Amino acid sequence: MKIGRLLILLALILILGVLAAFLWLRRMSAAPSGGTGGEAEAPSVSQNMIPVVVAAQPIRRGTRITENMLTEVELPADRVLATQLTDPKEAIGKLAVRDLAQGMFLTKGDIAEHLAAGSEGSLASLQIPPGYVAISIPMTRLSGVAYALRPGDHVAVLATFPFVDVDTDFQSILPNKVAVVAPPQATEEGQTITAGLTPTDAWFGRSLTDNNLGMPFYVVPSEPQRSRLVSQMLIKDAVVLYVGTFPLSDQQMAIPTPQPEEGQAQGQQPQQNQPQPNNQQQPQEAATNQSPDIITLVVSPQEAVTLKYLMDRQIVMTLALRAGGDTTDISTDAVTLSYVLDTYGIVVPAKLPYDVAPRIDTVAPPLLPGDMTPTPMP
Repeated sequence: MKIGRLLILLALILILGVLAAFLWLRRMSAAPSGGTGGEAEAPSVSQNMIPVVVAAQPIRRGTRITENMLTEVELPADRVLATQLTDPKEAIGKLAVRDLAQGMFLTKGDIAEHLAAGSEGSLASLQIPPGYVAISIPMTRLSGVAYALRPGDHVAVLATFPFVDVDTDFQSILPNKVAVVAPPQATEEGQTITAGLTPTDAWFGRSLTDNNLGMPFYVVPSEPQRSRLVSQMLIKDAVVLYVGTFPLSDQQMAIPTPQPEEGQAQGQQPQQNQPQPNNQQQPQEAATNQSPDIITLVVSPQEAVTLKYLMDRQIVMTLALRAGGDTTDISTDAVTLSYVLDTYGIVVPAKLPYDVAPRIDTVAPPLLPGDMTPTPMP
């Protein structure tokens, strides 16, 4: 009996040993190569991932970057380049050096405080919002608000049209001139001379009959046809891009203006914004003793075509400076002589049998004694 119990005990010990060896070998085969156990598995992910800055939307070259244009994504530390931006604050307030596509990783070379002139176009083009164009028109001291305009100002464009009557067929101003027609004549040889036409400088008029004398007579104009003027505000809001002639170097150009808000109606100018700080100043025309005779406006494409037509037709245009920050929609009526008389209660004088001497045909400001130039003494 003792021998049987001993054999059973030895068998149990052997089985337990084999089981322990099997478990130990299985654990060793599951462990990673070169490791000693579970302590080497999966290091902390947060310590090996770095956030990098990405463009959340397309950004045009020259656009001043704002916070809502950027987003962040995390990349493994070994995949982050030294030139990539890891903090959005590094890009906010800077200018995009090139066009940035949505989802593009931003690098230090993609942003700058100021843009230098390069081969990618003028800096003036960067100041034009998408969907708008720039066009230059003539300007004088009177039409240009006494040279008070500066880049970034908002102006309205007024124009005056001188209308005249024209002959529909000739497309020439009325009245037409008269030509004398000679009737056909027969010569001694029996030949017939056709009717002749002799132009004159006389204007075509109309025939009237004097009621007192009962005699007809012909009335002709005493002067050429007078134009009928009408003035109207054609463009309600245009942005001044530059006053005077652009410098050949882009170093003196101002920073780009803010982009218009999305969804803005076509034909309306971008809303006014507070001016950006700018240490660069536009060169003053006075420095060269020359007054600016041209101004460049940012308008819609259709408004640019309108300005082109007005310039080709030599229509007089005048700029009106809008108040800073004013974004209201302006509504105006066309002004004619009838409008002025009716709106302001002007009465046309009646024809009277008397008048005031001396005769005055043209109103002129009075000459004051202080304005007189003294006659030099001999």
